[in-house]
Amino acid sequence: MVGMKTKNIFIALLLFLCFLSANCLGAIINVGPGTSFDPTGSDDQTVINAAIQSANSDDTVQLASTTFHISSPIIMKSGVTLNGNGIGATVIYCDNPSSNFATQNIIDCKNISNIVISNFLIDGGWGSLSKMHSASNKYREYEKGVCLSGCSNVVIHDLKMQYSMGDFINCKKNTSNVQIYNTVCKPGHDSFDAWSAGNGISIFNNCWGTFINSCIKVHNTKNVQIYKNTFYTDTGSGNAGVEVMGGNTTGLNIYNNIFSSLQLKTIYQDPADGTCSGRGTVSNNLFYNSPEYNGITGMNITSTDNIVTSSYSSSMGTKDCGYVADNGTKNLPVYNGSVAPSITFPTNGSTISTVNGYVSISWTYLNATSYSINVYNSTSKFDSSHLIYSLNTSQTSANVPISYNGPFAIKIGAHDGIHNSWVYNHPVSLFTVSGKTLATVYSGIFGYLTDATTGQPVQSAVITLSNNTWNYTQITDVDGLYQFTVNNGEGTYCLTASATGYHNSPKLPINMTGINTEINLKMVKAPNYCAPHYVQLYVCTNSNEKIPGCEVQIYTPNNDPSNEKPNFCAWTNKDGRVSFHLTQDVEYKIVIITPGGQKYAKTLMPNLDQYTIKIPAGDTCEIPAMQTVISANCTSEQINNTAAYINASYYDSSSQSRSLNFVLGTMSDGKAFAPSGISGNNDNINNPIGVVTDSFIVTNCPGKTYTVRISAESQTYGTVCKTVNVSFPSKFPDSNVSSAGSNMSYFCVLILIIVGLILSKTRNI
Repeated sequence: MVGMKTKNIFIALLLFLCFLSANCLGAIINVGPGTSFDPTGSDDQTVINAAIQSANSDDTVQLASTTFHISSPIIMKSGVTLNGNGIGATVIYCDNPSSNFATQNIIDCKNISNIVISNFLIDGGWGSLSKMHSASNKYREYEKGVCLSGCSNVVIHDLKMQYSMGDFINCKKNTSNVQIYNTVCKPGHDSFDAWSAGNGISIFNNCWGTFINSCIKVHNTKNVQIYKNTFYTDTGSGNAGVEVMGGNTTGLNIYNNIFSSLQLKTIYQDPADGTCSGRGTVSNNLFYNSPEYNGITGMNITSTDNIVTSSYSSSMGTKDCGYVADNGTKNLPVYNGSVAPSITFPTNGSTISTVNGYVSISWTYLNATSYSINVYNSTSKFDSSHLIYSLNTSQTSANVPISYNGPFAIKIGAHDGIHNSWVYNHPVSLFTVSGKTLATVYSGIFGYLTDATTGQPVQSAVITLSNNTWNYTQITDVDGLYQFTVNNGEGTYCLTASATGYHNSPKLPINMTGINTEINLKMVKAPNYCAPHYVQLYVCTNSNEKIPGCEVQIYTPNNDPSNEKPNFCAWTNKDGRVSFHLTQDVEYKIVIITPGGQKYAKTLMPNLDQYTIKIPAGDTCEIPAMQTVISANCTSEQINNTAAYINASYYDSSSQSRSLNFVLGTMSDGKAFAPSGISGNNDNINNPIGVVTDSFIVTNCPGKTYTVRISAESQTYGTVCKTVNVSFPSKFPDSNVSSAGSNMSYFCVLILIIVGLILSKTRNI
């Protein structure tokens, strides 16, 4: 009985080996010059699609560092990763877009799941914005960069699209569970479009512009998370940063984004596509030099902790949206007329005296784009014959010249930007002038500069006061104070502020009347996620001795170190340093493996550029051998009876190489390397990622030996130079050797024969 169980286990193991041999998961299928899927420079979608169709679930179709010319869509398949060697290396170029792609997508994904698309550039082929936008509008509606229809579990990252008419990424027909990050685009239509796209879409860490329509468009799609993106417009028009088109958009959360210099709107609802419903949030966004958020009709939106700065360049006509309110409120919606303006000085019904012939009048700040002050020498008649002073201003105070005693009335108006109307205080405010006061005043301007979020003084900021002929600068002190003395103080001046780590303030017009004017400024910090956040990690002992050769593994919050598959991995150099591109305020798990094999686990939430990680002393072996980190290899593939491909590869598991070069040649007398002058297809790689290959075609090669010299600059080892030899037999066979897949099939047949013999013997027992 024991013997029978042993045989059954043995049979099961053989069958399992056979299954694994025929169905290896996670294979890499290379597409590029010198591979089985060799592009020809036109209609390259044929070889890419053939590679995708040959792939099994969890396989990666790896596009080489070259330009693939396509004339019809690339068709994706479930379970497949389509990956390039980087935005600057791998390019998918659309030939003749006005004809080939007039009604087609560039990358087409229909009713599939579990796919990844990453690390290449999509070039729509139009060549310039002017050519692209002079084309017929139909191209904008159909030429999508990546079209997802009825898909699920999709990840799109590290892509860029340029000179393309349609949407960059389009989701429709119940497409769900989509993640999009680290992409850059300014397309002819929308950067991202979710149209009845189902549920669960995360859009983060992207930089998206708009020329014709909107950066992000959402229609009847639930649980859309939009965070840590930058939205901008530098030319053209564009509709909005985020445009909501109608339907149930419950779970729409827009937070921690920057809306920079948008021409029309930031977050906006288009009523042409029906009403909206659902709940959502708009929080912690920075509306910089852009119109502020006005609400979405029909949705229950919680809007908190947004920051609005001035908007002089906005074509919407909002002009100065105002600094953050003095009471600490950071969320500043457009003034909608719901609160009437009121006078803060002089108090209604009070009696005051003039100071050097002026009465200082101030009123409440309502975030209106413009205020109107009218002063009358009557308490009952408010017509032009009794009007002694009138001014439209963006400020909330004015110095009114009054030279005689008597009763006066103040009428203050605030411009309602929502309804394009004026709202006035009612009843008007009254005061009486009795007497004059002479005071020593110094003509000029002063004030305090503070952080818009914390309220703390901003020290060492540069404040500039200027007019058409001159400018002066002052540096704020420890209290954030600045002050200018202007001998001829009357007139209009411009005030600006700049400080390290803050967005520069826009020019603030100041109407000076010859007396001291107080203007307090608030500045908004520039978020760190605007630019890549490269963090340097130093590994050292408790006595601050740097430890080279440590393996540093980085795990993101959704990855468990027990899987032993880190998101990033590298080795410390001779200075004990290693660099990673990390996201601010994300808690990473760090595993450090010393050259002696000891493991230490840490956590890190980066908000600085440099950290030191200390581990116990006593485990500071030398840097690991180069061959454990950097490897090189060469293979050959017969083309015909006299020619062959030589395929060379380089891999640096520490990801710290640069300036990678492949050179084909021969060794003279076995000592001196002599280049052959035959060029490869992948020279001068600045930032090699993963396994990088280069291919050479050699002719009349039977009986010859070639050498590939592979050189790179390693952060850990300095200059690395490896030579790999490839020798050819004196005579090529008439046909190619059977493929690995055929050999594997023969192996499987052999295993099945053995299993059959065992089963036959078992039955006879």
